[in-house]
Formats: sequence, C-alpha cells, structure tokens
Amino acid sequence: MGLSELVPEDVLEGLMEAWSKKGASYVECRAEVEKRTVIEVRDREVRRLDFGISAGLALRALVEGKMHFLTFSLDEADVPKAKSEEVLPDKAWITKSSLAEVEPVRDEVRIRPAKAPVEVPVEEKLEMAMEAHKACFSEGVKTASTLYMDFTITKRIVTSEGTDVIMELPYALVRHEATAEVEGRLNSHRAVWGVLGGLELVEPEEVIKMGEETGRKAVEGAKARRCPSGKFRVVVDGDLNHLLAHEALGHGAEADSLRIGSMLKGKMGKAVGSPLINVVDDGRFELEGVKGFGWIPYDDEGISTGRTVIIERGVLRSYMTDRTTASEFGLPLTGNARAQDWAHPPIVRMRNTFIEPSSPGEAMSNEELLEVLRNGLLLKTGRGGQVDPIRGTFTFGVQEVYNVEKGEIKERLSSTSISGNILVVLKKIGGVGREFDRPQISAGFCGKQMQRVPVGVSGPWLLIEEMLVGG
Repeated sequence: MGLSELVPEDVLEGLMEAWSKKGASYVECRAEVEKRTVIEVRDREVRRLDFGISAGLALRALVEGKMHFLTFSLDEADVPKAKSEEVLPDKAWITKSSLAEVEPVRDEVRIRPAKAPVEVPVEEKLEMAMEAHKACFSEGVKTASTLYMDFTITKRIVTSEGTDVIMELPYALVRHEATAEVEGRLNSHRAVWGVLGGLELVEPEEVIKMGEETGRKAVEGAKARRCPSGKFRVVVDGDLNHLLAHEALGHGAEADSLRIGSMLKGKMGKAVGSPLINVVDDGRFELEGVKGFGWIPYDDEGISTGRTVIIERGVLRSYMTDRTTASEFGLPLTGNARAQDWAHPPIVRMRNTFIEPSSPGEAMSNEELLEVLRNGLLLKTGRGGQVDPIRGTFTFGVQEVYNVEKGEIKERLSSTSISGNILVVLKKIGGVGREFDRPQISAGFCGKQMQRVPVGVSGPWLLIEEMLVGG
C-alpha cells in the first residue's frame, strides 16, 4: 500500500485548511509507511520472525509562536478522523517555537534497487540468515546470534509554504554476535553489515565470511593476553573514528544541545582540534557508489541535505540545525531534522559523521600511519560506551586490540576501553588516513530522546598521539 492510497489529497488539504482557520502560520504534514522484516537466529534456532507495516501521519502547526504536534495512525478508523475536527484537540504536544525561513521545494526521490527487500521472499532471507549464522560457530564459540532486518520507508512531507517532497528509502542489515570461552575466559565480538539499497548489495558470501570472522575474533580475544592500561600512542580504525566524531563530539555540535550547555558552546571560530582534521556530517555521503547508512536527500522538515563541515582545519565552523534551532540561534540551516517515524517529532540528528583529513595532500595510507606510530596499539571496532556532551568526556569499549612494533601489527590483545575528553583528544591527532572503511560494514543506529535513526559508521584511520586505554 502506497502513500496515495493511505493519505488522499483531500485529507492533506483538509488538514491544511483546518489549521489555517485555527490561526496557524505554518502547517506541516508528514505521512509515512514503513514495511519491515525481522529475523533473529540464536544458537542455530530461529527465535524471531516478524513482518509488519506501520503507517501514520504526523502534523505540526505553528500557532502564535507555539508548535502543535500530533499524530494518528492511518487505518480505516483514523482516516475519517483526519478530516474532522477531532484532529484539532485542545491538548496537543505544544512547544514554543519559531522557524527559519526556507525556499519551498518539490521533489521525488525513490531508491529503486534491482532487488528490493520488500519483493524478496522471506524464505530467501531466512536461508541467508541461517547460513551466515552457522558460520559464526567454531571451536570455542559457546553462543552466537544473527539478526537480519530490512525496512523500506516511504514518506511524503507537505507544508503550507509549498514544499512537497516524497522519498522512498530501502535498508537492509545483518548483525552477528558470538561469545567464546577459552580456559574459563569469556570474550564477545559483534559485527554489522548494512546497506541503504537493495539486497543485491548484501553479498551472501561476504555476510557468511563476516560470520566466520565474528566467531574467530571472539575466540582470539578470549585467548589473548590482557591489554595493558595506561596512556598510549594509538591508531584507531574507521569505526572508532565514527565514535569519536559522532558520539564524543557530534552530539555537542547538535544545536539543540546549546540550550543545556554543550562543551562547544561559545567556541565558534576557535581551535578545538588538530589543524590536520575536518569533522564532517554529510547527508549525502557515498563511497564507491554505495550510500552511507545515514544518507537522506531531504530531512524530515523537507530541507535538502548536504555536507556540513563542523570543524575545518581544527576550527569550529558550524553546528547542526533544524528550522527551530537555526531560528533560535541565528544559524544556517543544515538539514539535520530527523524523526524515528510518524509517531515522533523531528529533532536535530546526525547522518554520516566522521573525521577526515583537512588536506588530501597530508593524508596517509593505513600502512604509513602504522609506520609513523612505530610502537603502540592498533584499536579496531568500538562497542558501547558513555558520553557527556556538556563536559566532552567519553568512554568507549574496543573489541580488537593489536600490539604494534616497529610499524608492524603483532600480537592480538584482549578487548579494552578508551576514555578521555574529546576536545583534548582531537588536538592530539597526529595523522589522518585517506582510506575510508566501506559503508557496507559501517552501519548503525543512533538513539536520542527515545528515538533511533539510521546513521553511517565510516571514516579513515587516525593516529592519536596519546589515548587513555583501559581502566
């Protein structure tokens, strides 16, 4: 079922007219349909097999400086209500607000892959998930799980200003997790493969190989010598690059954080990192023809997205905004308004966020970064953690640790953690790679204010002159 069947034109026109009569200076309707498949396999047994369609409409109306927000599902019972006065309750979710001015846009962007997830039989998806799951098991692996998920989101954003944008975005994701035990020592490893596009991009051989690597790395970590604690020179991979850019720094660069006291408040135009780096949030990031998992052509206010340079050559240049924060703080619009679904309001969110070299000529290969490191630690793939966007402090888990001697990767060490203050760490970056990790192995979700949205998890390797490792 498409949007046209769910939200007839007379419903949209009726909503606009009803709120205009109520004194609204701005009305926005966001209709969404999401089709989803979820398969979960644990210890060689299918534990979950879900299919579903969620359809609804979110409405925002600005009346005398107050933004009214309300939602309703688009089933047969609720559609008639949308045409009636029942959609104008006295008690809607209301917040004080003003909006930055925009030029209206009309566009339609539909990703039509060769192998759309919604058209692939569930039997084929289940077979792939089971085969990949079996690959997780090797000697020493005690338990493993595999999650397959695909979801296709179709949405239409219509405003009283004249914007009318339609988007159709298909996603697919596979996540493996394995726990190994060796001589009483436990270790877990997790890996993700995700794409924005069709299942033709999800190569079964690669997903099976990822399962094998997940089990193997879990066992290697359980066998590994304990990682030492202390301050070390390190090289981190693209996954940890993303954690530093997105989690440790990025939430403090979302303009709504300025209301509560971000560590970046008052630092516009000031040096907050090494001159070797840019920090970027890119709504249309692509690599080798593959879109980042956080790729969106328009945000959930109908604003065209693009590349936002938060930090340029170490200097803070921009915050990420929606229309409300752009108006409130007098900032440029960056197209960062995102909502989890029709039941949630748009808030400032990131898309594909990473640290990149400020000058291509100064970027290094991964091998060159290790040569410059000489002796230290190579840290790969983060896992969980905590951040304080007010103070700028962070703690992240690290799944893979390798000893580096004379520029060569040597012994595998046990999993560990890293911690510090992001504004200190950014200034200690002494080298940036030129090779981005592939978007296919760099997919994730970010949570904020009880909402989760897809984000890209990619970036080049970084050389950091000092990092606190372990407890």
